[in-house]
Amino acid sequence: MQEKLDELLARILEAASARGWDQKTLLQRAGLGPTTLSKLKRAKDARLSTLERLANAVDLTLTLAPRAPVLERLMNRDLFAGPADGD
Repeated sequence: MQEKLDELLARILEAASARGWDQKTLLQRAGLGPTTLSKLKRAKDARLSTLERLANAVDLTLTLAPRAPVLERLMNRDLFAGPADGD
């Protein structure tokens, strides 16, 4: 879970940086407190609402995606084979 959280935070911080925002500006735009990012970076889990506020501040959206992307399934010739093993 920590790896996914780190990945989400990195994407959000990259988007903020591309806008010329520092972390303080991001937090202000998201309506979050000044210690939120440091807490998230140390956390093993996060509230969805917090991640959504950060993402929305930089015009990103949180979405779910299939485990096996379509291109990968096409390359493996199993696009129509049904759910991936272990589902």
